[in-house]
Amino acid sequence: MYYELYLDVLFLENLLVDYLLLSLLKEILKSPAGRLRRLLGAALGSMGVCGLYLFAIESTLAGRILLYVVFSTVMMKIGLGIRDFRTCLKAVALLYISSFLLGGIFAWIHRQVKLPFYPFAGFTLLSFWLLSACMGWLIRFRSRMESILETVVGFGGRTIQVKGLLDTGNQLRDPVFQKPVSILTEQKRLELCGSAEPLYQMIPFHSIGSPKGILPAFFADYLCIRREDGTEKRVERPLIGVTKEPLSSQKDYDMILHPDLLE
Repeated sequence: MYYELYLDVLFLENLLVDYLLLSLLKEILKSPAGRLRRLLGAALGSMGVCGLYLFAIESTLAGRILLYVVFSTVMMKIGLGIRDFRTCLKAVALLYISSFLLGGIFAWIHRQVKLPFYPFAGFTLLSFWLLSACMGWLIRFRSRMESILETVVGFGGRTIQVKGLLDTGNQLRDPVFQKPVSILTEQKRLELCGSAEPLYQMIPFHSIGSPKGILPAFFADYLCIRREDGTEKRVERPLIGVTKEPLSSQKDYDMILHPDLLE
């Protein structure tokens, strides 16, 4: 039993897959590599695979080393312009993870969509779109979770620990002294202040759906933010705005931190 292998078809199929994988890794690794660079890297990788089959060494130890070590490294260095060794190892590992996921999605689509022919390019592009959408969601979720920091607020001898979202879009400031304003939910404010009523000042603000609004704010005794690296930043007399609306629909955080507090 034997199979006929068309090198031109093999080259084009690998070229498409390698280019899509390089495009996905470009987004994950935040690489500035352009289309021509990625296409060149994909072409070199595809040519290497064709060479293995041409000389019938794809199943040998040398062939596997060339395929899984040499060609993938060349693709990363040429296709994404990666130079340092550590980033290259990370990129190669991500390449194999992405290849595994892309292959799994491809196989699932092929089982679900019953067609009388085998549209490799269409299935591959659809698989890539689904994988890119999932990867994009995971990256956004991770980025958001990394921006949620453990925060301790102190007032009148009482303290509470909350999860604070470090929101770069929060530019709210005291209009007189330009002091940055963080925002706390009313529920957490009650836990912090108890029966004591803080002295409020009114902070004007505008947002989508509320072009002109007033936010009550008070000075807490201190604010202690734990950074991602484990270090802490203590802020004396922070200005805290209070809102009766929930800040997170999924209750991921109870406070919005002003980005200038960590500077």
